[in-house]
Amino acid sequence: MSSEATGYTILDRYRSIASKLKKRFLRKPNEAEAAEGFISLGHHCESEELPQYAAMSWLAAARCEGSLSHPVSETSLLVRAGRQFLKAGNDDLDIGCISVSSESLQAGLACHNHASSRYPEDSLLALGLNLEIIEYLKRIECTESLEVYLNNALELSKGTAGAHLHCLDLLASYYISTGECVSGVHTYQKIASILQNSYLNGHTCELLLKCEVNSVFLLLILRPSPHNISADFAKILEKYTWGDQNDETLQACRMTERLFILLQSLVTSCQSRSTTNLVEIEADFWPYLSTEQKDLLRILVKTYYY
Repeated sequence: MSSEATGYTILDRYRSIASKLKKRFLRKPNEAEAAEGFISLGHHCESEELPQYAAMSWLAAARCEGSLSHPVSETSLLVRAGRQFLKAGNDDLDIGCISVSSESLQAGLACHNHASSRYPEDSLLALGLNLEIIEYLKRIECTESLEVYLNNALELSKGTAGAHLHCLDLLASYYISTGECVSGVHTYQKIASILQNSYLNGHTCELLLKCEVNSVFLLLILRPSPHNISADFAKILEKYTWGDQNDETLQACRMTERLFILLQSLVTSCQSRSTTNLVEIEADFWPYLSTEQKDLLRILVKTYYY
């Protein structure tokens, strides 16, 4: 059976189920039976890899459950509808069918937002939904709404230290991707401030080291001079000009001697505007950096060469 014929069949089933919701003389709409029908249709559409139709079915089922005052079922179905709408939008992108109005994306976000609003204020499920949306928006390179969801996630994660640090890290990466260097440094310093007052283990030391390295890269991209750099930012760079590896923050993040020397060479070269050896320094850095940091260092080197 062709996909077009399948679509007509599904729409016929959808209309048939929806007809149970029509008001008739001396007969109430059968919300419970309609909900069961839409759920069955949603399962069928998912198994047939028809996310747009599946999303419509789950959303209709959610409305029925809402009318029946079943908030848990309603919320669960809204999440399922949202995920199928987003999958439909992703499938369209994969085949190059780009919608100007982005209706699948907007419908998916609306379902997730509605579901998120139904959770209790202290529920981590709402935070999970925001993080799910953030990862989806990053994957499809849609940055228009990303900062809104990142700030929502930050607000929702305030009571959970690990999740809050993760959200701050995501926000810092967002600032890097949009070229907002100052905001990026501020965010990394906020993470470092939290970590320095916490118990440090392998993971948190790695995050603290990331904050230190990324802050140095971002500050150097800004090409600061003694006249246009704040005292807090100046202290970060001074560790690699007047300081040594015994600095408390460097000890806390367990920076190796090799990485300290590389950062020292980088800071000295950039501040003296002696860029002849920057490419060599960049190559030496490579084994110690993540993909994001390599991209950041490439931007830094280009900034001083051109």
